[in-house]
Amino acid sequence: MLGKIAFALVVSLASNAAQLNQADAVWQAEVQTEPQGAVVQAPAPEALFDRLPYKDWRLVGGAAKFELLPPADGGVGPTLVGRGPIERNGFLVSPRTLGNFRLVVDVRLGSASNPKGEKMNSGIQIRSGEKGGSIAGLQVEVDPTPRRWSGGIYDERGRLWLAPLRDNEPAQAAFKLGEWNTYEIECDGPRIRTRVNGVPCAEWFDGIVDGVLAFQVHGGPECEVAFRAPTIQEFGRHAWRAMTASAAASSGERVAWSSVIASSAEGVRLDVTGTGRVELLDEAGKSMASFDFAPRAVVRDSKGEQRPASDLERARAQRIEVLWKDVARVEGADGSILLDGAKMSALALPAQPKQVRVIGADAMVAKPEELVGASR
Repeated sequence: MLGKIAFALVVSLASNAAQLNQADAVWQAEVQTEPQGAVVQAPAPEALFDRLPYKDWRLVGGAAKFELLPPADGGVGPTLVGRGPIERNGFLVSPRTLGNFRLVVDVRLGSASNPKGEKMNSGIQIRSGEKGGSIAGLQVEVDPTPRRWSGGIYDERGRLWLAPLRDNEPAQAAFKLGEWNTYEIECDGPRIRTRVNGVPCAEWFDGIVDGVLAFQVHGGPECEVAFRAPTIQEFGRHAWRAMTASAAASSGERVAWSSVIASSAEGVRLDVTGTGRVELLDEAGKSMASFDFAPRAVVRDSKGEQRPASDLERARAQRIEVLWKDVARVEGADGSILLDGAKMSALALPAQPKQVRVIGADAMVAKPEELVGASR
């Protein structure tokens, strides 16, 4: 609610308007991304603890007990086991950050005394970082509660639930209590997608495009979680780079800022103040999508309660991120519009946008950046 009040979002598409809120029922597995125009073949999967040796991982947060067990009875790979009880969440953290990758791992919650793992909780941190002696960032949930949101995406110590499985019954039913459950996590540029036991669960677009990987043991009286035979494929990185302002035509309205968008870009990010409109334009300068912004009207205090924004808070910049994927080859490819990291709307574009501009009598733009593939 807060974001909607603050942003006063209006989205309009020149064509394919019906696709605006269209959800992906299945992954388009045949689609390969093309940052900077080159078709990229993903490398073969590698055992995670071969590529990132287990001895180099470190414990952050609560004093969870992790051990790496060898394959048992002809198993295909080692099993990482994490155990509590601990007072606060504990994480086994990768020795370096990762950019674009695909992780596949079997996950099971449960102990000898609680074989179904009821009332336990865990997760796999992706694109995360250390904060205040713990780990913050995106988490793919392992949730055995009656809510059944395993495979959903949560922001640990941040924005909280980003992609819950509310009203997604097939995804809710995918995770099996007390059994091995295969997790597939794909992070490619701005897009994050998850599957549990082959069932698509969550898709989320985000401006965070790299970070550490971590396995969580949740704080509390009891938690035991096993991660069996994890494999990983890494395929380069994306990075935000500065955009350069350029001249833009307008119909008498003040253009606060504009820039050409690189053909390899998969998103733009702007810090804005004032009241105005962001427009994405096609090659002919015709508007493909537009959305309005205004100073935040309310904020939340430390208890999460809303209150009117002060003059200083109204003047503070808001971050707009417009993120997309595969537009160059898949008409109507999906994306999202985020305000300060919160999803404001889905986005479908009929083609790759060629220009972005900000219009408004008192609008101002700072730190304009575009998201491109930085290495492969």
